[in-house]
Amino acid sequence: MIKPFVALLCVVVAASCFADEPGPHYKLEDQTKPDNQFEFFGEPHIDIVKEVYRRTDEGSPVFKIVLSSLADSSKKELLFAYDRAADADLSPDGKWFVINDRPGRGQCEPRLFKQERGLKFTEVKESKIQQKAIDFFTRYNKFPESIRKQLIGKSDCFVESTLWSDDSNSLLLRISKGQTGEPIWIYDWRCIYDLKTGDLSTDLKILNRGSILPGKYLVPNEATNGRKK
Repeated sequence: MIKPFVALLCVVVAASCFADEPGPHYKLEDQTKPDNQFEFFGEPHIDIVKEVYRRTDEGSPVFKIVLSSLADSSKKELLFAYDRAADADLSPDGKWFVINDRPGRGQCEPRLFKQERGLKFTEVKESKIQQKAIDFFTRYNKFPESIRKQLIGKSDCFVESTLWSDDSNSLLLRISKGQTGEPIWIYDWRCIYDLKTGDLSTDLKILNRGSILPGKYLVPNEATNGRKK
């Protein structure tokens, strides 16, 4: 016969194996598992599943992005909580997340998160991607300071991360601004943010770093009749 305090201890230990996230009143809406091609191309195994939960009552936050372990689904960590709209994109090496945070209509700010360990990611607040992108846009196009001031903090100036470079060191950004009577209208102007330096550029070759694989990964095709070139 198991004594009462022993049974209680077993329940406590078992409960501690499961994460607190996403918490009560949340229902799973979407789940994204690691891409199988990572392992085929020789990348390190990524044990991160992205889950999006929606609150079922009237409370806040309405949504949560929770990270789960592919090997053990009971392990979970909160990545980001929000009330309106957001999406999270994992870097190819599995060490970074960029979140496009859309707190209001016409608003978007990329927020960078770095892996501390396992499923734990922390926001890199000093990255300030949105502000740096607008600063770079005005300098590159030789606009006056008055234009930069009008873009910073405007609800209709939209900065979005659209693509990771294959080496996980850069992000392709898209800047847009609606026609609201202001001096300029920006339609999908693109630039590249470098995670290592914090600098921006329009140099496309930065995105191509790490995109070409060694010949040992190439599979013979009909054009070569199975022979190596």
